[in-house]
Amino acid sequence: MRRLTISFAIAIFAITALSAQDLDKILNDHYKASAQDKLSKITSITMKGNVVAMGMETNISLYQARPSNFRMEMDFMGSQMITTYNGTTAWTYAPAMGVTEPREMGTEELKGVLNQANMDSPLWGYKEKGNNLELLGTSEDGSAYKIKLTKAEGDEMVILISKESSLMTKVITSQSVNGMDAEIEMEMKDYKTIKGIPVAHYMASKMGGQPFSTVTFESVEFNKALDSSLFGKPVVE
Repeated sequence: MRRLTISFAIAIFAITALSAQDLDKILNDHYKASAQDKLSKITSITMKGNVVAMGMETNISLYQARPSNFRMEMDFMGSQMITTYNGTTAWTYAPAMGVTEPREMGTEELKGVLNQANMDSPLWGYKEKGNNLELLGTSEDGSAYKIKLTKAEGDEMVILISKESSLMTKVITSQSVNGMDAEIEMEMKDYKTIKGIPVAHYMASKMGGQPFSTVTFESVEFNKALDSSLFGKPVVE
């Protein structure tokens, strides 16, 4: 019995070590394919395009600046929707949704903004951030690796990395929507190379398994000078 127990322990250790080696290779291939070395030197990203949601189409503008500044603008039902984050506080302004004055976001709302404010791959520098990674296997169709990221504060996300391109194809998170937990899927595709860096120009999201929105980006600019006031409390004219 003792010999069987030792053999079983050795087998488990070998499987775990192999998984760690596989994960390291997947990560290294991903960092190389996504040009993370170049992306790390980018100071800002400006993206503009169109979004289709709830049967309506409108324009969208996204602004990101290091270390973790974010702004999103959309025209919706005759007024502008704005979300901002300056590295400390997030704000939302959406008159068409009943938010007629800029409102500071709560903790649960902030989680989604923090993910959007990150300019790097969510897998980049995970150890330094105190995060943990686990290789879960592959997607149902076998085309992508599934990696579970557990953040230092406990939040989790599942990231799919294409076996063919080593780029992200999907991110799955859980967020509180109207007081209820909902699974959010964000699919990324149509990668185009901008100054040596591949950028997804099409994103489709699902909420609770149901299609929610699609975004098609028409322009992407790096290192554009962005005033810090863009990321503060929205100014209502």
